[in-house]
Amino acid sequence: MRNQSSLSRRLCLAASLLSTAPLLAACAPQAAPQAVSPDVNTITVIGRGEVSSRPDVARVQLGIEVMAPTVAEATRTAAARMNEILAALRKTGIADKDIQTSNYSIQLVKQPEVPPWAPTAHGPSMGASVAAAASEAAAQAASPPAPAARGPKAAAPAPAAKPAAPPADLAPARPAPAPPAHFYQVSNTVTVVIRNLDQVGAVLDTVVAAGANNVWGVSFGLDKTDALEAQAREKAIADARSRAEALARLQGVSLGRVVAISEIVESGPVHGRMAMASVAYGDAGTPVTPGEVQLGTQVKVVYALDRAPASPPK
Repeated sequence: MRNQSSLSRRLCLAASLLSTAPLLAACAPQAAPQAVSPDVNTITVIGRGEVSSRPDVARVQLGIEVMAPTVAEATRTAAARMNEILAALRKTGIADKDIQTSNYSIQLVKQPEVPPWAPTAHGPSMGASVAAAASEAAAQAASPPAPAARGPKAAAPAPAAKPAAPPADLAPARPAPAPPAHFYQVSNTVTVVIRNLDQVGAVLDTVVAAGANNVWGVSFGLDKTDALEAQAREKAIADARSRAEALARLQGVSLGRVVAISEIVESGPVHGRMAMASVAYGDAGTPVTPGEVQLGTQVKVVYALDRAPASPPK
């Protein structure tokens, strides 16, 4: 009797366990589905966008370059001339914040390396002075003697006897002063921002008249680029979408959501093709052509694929 009762209890316990087994299985945590590799189910493209605009600022590098036998003389002359150039710039309305020193150098130049056109602190170069003296002597030698006056002439008192001068070809030549063995070349350059483009030619003429003999690097750009950057970014996004759709269509798949997006930032401002000023000094003034500048940007976009392409046949 006691054995029968124990068996009954065991059967009831087994039946209850079997009835709750499905519930326990349903409550057990399910394994998460394995993520698919994004390299297989995404597509990555680079979109580009460019916009053009008329520039609003001009930048030019200008300054002075002089040579003298000593460092002190060269630096003193260069400083005086640069002060005149800076004063002329301020008179044209250029603000001090738009004038920045970009180069200052002192260099030793040996006499054989001095070009004949090089300016010195004493005015023309040594080669130019020698050439001018030779031309003057040749002109005096070639000039004919003055004609004798006509009509009666009063007798002049006889001059005192002097020793006869030797012929010109036998007279001892005076030794020319030896040129300096070397010069010191001083260069001082400033970068000037001109915000009124109609004034660029006048500014160039003004600084040249003030003594600037080194003008180069005239370029045009944009002072504020936020609005143009936004336009270029929109074009880059549209270009990325167009490229991705074309690639997906070639592979028989369709684009899904955007997985990732990033902007490719280049080092420094993007000016694209910059118009260069046409510099031609003369009475009519310096002609300057601003042209247009271009600003561009790039974006990298990763799209998901709604339907993965079939694996290539082996």
